[in-house]
Amino acid sequence: MELGHRWRFLSRYLRNPHAVGAIAPSSRALAEAVSEPYRNSNGPANVLEVGAGTGAITRYLGTILRKGDTLDICEINHDFADLLERDVLSNANFAPLVTQGRAKLLRLPVQEIPSDNRYDFVISGLPLTAFELRDVQDVFEVIRQCLKPGGVFSYFEYLGMRRTSRTFAIGKRRARIRAVSAYLTENLRQHRFTTKTVFLNFPPASTHHLRFD
Repeated sequence: MELGHRWRFLSRYLRNPHAVGAIAPSSRALAEAVSEPYRNSNGPANVLEVGAGTGAITRYLGTILRKGDTLDICEINHDFADLLERDVLSNANFAPLVTQGRAKLLRLPVQEIPSDNRYDFVISGLPLTAFELRDVQDVFEVIRQCLKPGGVFSYFEYLGMRRTSRTFAIGKRRARIRAVSAYLTENLRQHRFTTKTVFLNFPPASTHHLRFD
């Protein structure tokens, strides 16, 4: 990724670390790991990416999108959405897909994704541990509803982030993190079918893949 994109990501993190959730964009290795179920599937497929940020994973998805596949990219942050539109959706991989209506940017919260949109794969870069429990529950419920039968929800979290946050947070923030962590742990227990640790990322991360049916 270009140095300018890394700087924009870092500057946005410094302004609002809880909303951005990381100090650097995702690596190619993490992009490969979190999109593995989609990459190994038989098309055509409808794919939704939520929390696209500066487009590190989006760019990778553009290189593996197959004939007949579609990609919706959901990003609520105005700065990141502008960057995606200007620097990602206009590049050689995406411009023809945008023209064909097979790739589009959704500038809205996950909770406002139209209920009639149905996807085979949902890939998330949302910083879930930075959210209130109610928001995390709402995100999971919307994803459940928009996944087709047998669809896969994939997301990543940074190694040790939940434990570290619980240890150093105090008061209401600690209670919030504990509640979100418990909710994520229970969903992983019930619905995760595979996970993978990616050390070639900063920070290292685990990818989780879930089916809700």
